[in-house]
Amino acid sequence: MKLNDLLQYLHSHSGHDLLDGSVDETIRKALAGTHHDPLAGEIVSLLYRAPGCTAPDSDITRAQAALALGPLRLRYMKDDAPVEGFRRVEGTVHAIDGAYNDEALRSRSAQK
Repeated sequence: MKLNDLLQYLHSHSGHDLLDGSVDETIRKALAGTHHDPLAGEIVSLLYRAPGCTAPDSDITRAQAALALGPLRLRYMKDDAPVEGFRRVEGTVHAIDGAYNDEALRSRSAQK
């Protein structure tokens, strides 16, 4: 899956406004720390910085996406972390799984 497709999917299916303009604008704002939602900006930034990602149209695997968000998940699992942040990060991880599950189902359907 391409990073830009993943970000659009997450924006549509995570229940949170992940995008702040176009995908390119969102990435620029996330990397600059000016995204309208700091947590969403951090998620976008981490996904963009995943190993192998160099541009919005870079391929990103489920494993790369999950690993990229690992440090953020650990931070929000601490006892003193805000519960809403934990819910948002976990919701994003579940939406990532959904994106790749949907992609696999589309691929299987196209092969029939």
